[in-house]
Amino acid sequence: MLFPFLSFDPIETPLSYAARLARFHAAKPMVPFLRDVQIRPESIASSESGAIARLAEISGAPLDDLRRNAAVRQGKRTYDLRGELVTAEFLSNPHTVFCPACLAEDDKMGWRRGRWLWTLSVVRTCPHHEIALVRQAQAAWDDKLHELDCRVPERGGELQAMMENSARRSVSPLQSYVHGRLEGIVGPDWLDAQTLDQASRATELLGVLVAYGPTQKLPELTSDDWDHAGRVGFQFTSRGEDGIREALMTQFRKFDDATGTPGARKIFGCFYNALAHSKSLKEPGDIARILRDVITENIAMPAGTKVLGVELPDRLLHTVASLAKEQSLDSRTLSNVLVAAGAIPENAPAHFPIPVGEGRSIAGRMKRTVNVISLWKNMDFTRPIVDQLFDDRLLTPIYYGNPGARGRTQKAVDREEIAMLVGKLQAKSAELNAETAALVPISKAAEKAKVPAITVVHMILGGFLERVFRLKGQDGISALRVDPAEVKQHAAACMAGLQPAAAFGALKIPRDVGWRLVDRCPKEVSLAVNWVVSPDASHRIPQFEPAVIADFKARFSHPARIAELYNLQIGEVVRRLKRRSIRPVLAKSEIGLDFYRHDDLKPELFT
Repeated sequence: MLFPFLSFDPIETPLSYAARLARFHAAKPMVPFLRDVQIRPESIASSESGAIARLAEISGAPLDDLRRNAAVRQGKRTYDLRGELVTAEFLSNPHTVFCPACLAEDDKMGWRRGRWLWTLSVVRTCPHHEIALVRQAQAAWDDKLHELDCRVPERGGELQAMMENSARRSVSPLQSYVHGRLEGIVGPDWLDAQTLDQASRATELLGVLVAYGPTQKLPELTSDDWDHAGRVGFQFTSRGEDGIREALMTQFRKFDDATGTPGARKIFGCFYNALAHSKSLKEPGDIARILRDVITENIAMPAGTKVLGVELPDRLLHTVASLAKEQSLDSRTLSNVLVAAGAIPENAPAHFPIPVGEGRSIAGRMKRTVNVISLWKNMDFTRPIVDQLFDDRLLTPIYYGNPGARGRTQKAVDREEIAMLVGKLQAKSAELNAETAALVPISKAAEKAKVPAITVVHMILGGFLERVFRLKGQDGISALRVDPAEVKQHAAACMAGLQPAAAFGALKIPRDVGWRLVDRCPKEVSLAVNWVVSPDASHRIPQFEPAVIADFKARFSHPARIAELYNLQIGEVVRRLKRRSIRPVLAKSEIGLDFYRHDDLKPELFT
């Protein structure tokens, strides 16, 4: 063992200690000293266990202290640093990294020390002097020993000049996190759940994506660029999956209006490629799973597509084009139906994702559609009854176009919905062999009882009527026969308020707008419906309290009603409202009409 004893400094590396031993005991450079004490320079440069143990043996320094400040080789390109398994890329090798201010202070004391923190690639700022560290590339084979007296010949004024040229900045939060974790300090949950290598790399790569964009080439980034990327990325990774998703979705949204069908590589670029093909991270950690989830949740891909090495077992999303191809439908017509159903926005880009289940359901309805005109021509429905079925939502029309959009038209009805309605009516009826004077069609019974035909349909569906028959060999509503006296007897129970057609008519709004107001209940701008429950509780009849309609009419209005009130053209009403910057409380794009508060509509605005 060497004598006299030279103590090991807790802030330095074993290599730094070896260099000081060489100067102190042999007054010679490090390489010949190491050979004199039977330590291969290459072994100590790679922090091999045997070399560090031999250094402890000849110096008398505690082996655990030496190992604590060294990334000890465990295998090919893997190292153990204070219990953390890291890769070679996590370390600053082969660069020699130093703070000129620290070396200037060391020179005053007589010994230069290579700090163990400087060996970490993420450490780019001196925590004591808050200046950027200097990085020197390897030029000779023995530069990897980082012998500071040789690698940094500058002294005095030259070091001062280096200090003045170094950027001044605080330590990045990522650097602080890595340092703290290696000192045993607990950090954010998600980062602590990753290996130190994964946590650091994920943070920096995410920061590169956010700060420099998907087309950035990683080799072109400077040390200062990586420092900035780490600062940006830590804002998100420190908040775990929620923060990471926020960053990724912000990037994804930038391609909302892109033409064509941009894929994951185009959207996430360098970030995706680094996780998919990184040589430094055989297992990138949970960041890859989060990116994979964001991709599969937002980008339409067929089953079998590999995303970051994992095969997509089933298709999760469709585009209009892929859904149309799968379902053998015209893409333009399908697009109109999807817009009307609210599955995609109007003028949606080609890559807009549609959940598979929703898309297939809408496509299935489209395949089963019956044109509205065919309902009274071919399905044995009378036209007035068809309109009333729509009024009371016993049938749901399929539209083309968004609410309030020009050209929005009612085109079709789902065949299954029709079959279900007819089936329910037939289930309530008994077979009738021939016409009788006491039994009449629904429309005739409604006329005799002085009620709308739809009320009779509700009576049948709700079990209010006992005498309901169906002419033998016929189908459809027109085949049904009822007793008009029985209809008249039960009419009052089914007409406790305003029917939808009357309620919407009183407000001068189309029925689909009226029902959308119902769907919004109990929001401020909405309508409450009063359901009349049938005796057998199997059916409900929609009715509106007159007071509810009167209250809505007193509080809200739309351009058509305003125009009628002041004898103006609708266009003129709209122009005056815009000029005064009076905004609707409920927009046409959402519900089909613009609704305004009466309190905002001063009479002088229209007179």
